[in-house]
Amino acid sequence: MTTIELFHLRRVRDKPRATALLAAHAGLTAEAALAAVHQAVGGGKPQITVADEDAARRLIAALAGTGFIARRAAGDFDAAQHAGHALATVLPRCAPGAADAAGAALLAGDWAEALALALQHLQMHRPADDADRVLLEHAAIDTGLVRGVPGRV
Repeated sequence: MTTIELFHLRRVRDKPRATALLAAHAGLTAEAALAAVHQAVGGGKPQITVADEDAARRLIAALAGTGFIARRAAGDFDAAQHAGHALATVLPRCAPGAADAAGAALLAGDWAEALALALQHLQMHRPADDADRVLLEHAAIDTGLVRGVPGRV
């Protein structure tokens, strides 16, 4: 079981679609899903439990398109450590300029910026099934850096 939390809202959000996604992906009743959406809109950080990490990533990515941004819940998950581990694995195989920029951000303590820079580089220069790209995409989803635009899939 993996727990995610809704932690940030974009100005425009699609509450009915977010409710439907929570019900479908997390097995919540319509009432429980709506309650979680209302809690998030009210400033709370509702936690939702799903079957596993893959299910959590699918739900987080799907919610991004509704204006509800989610990430893996803190508990036993440390976003900075998770991102740092992924970056340490991938940066030695990145182009020197990209690795230097991401490494500088990481050294400055900005793991989110480092992850975003490295991921952007890999998305432009590596195929979708590249192991390094997939690793950083998973880290971005897990840490809540995937942020969609409501109305766009």
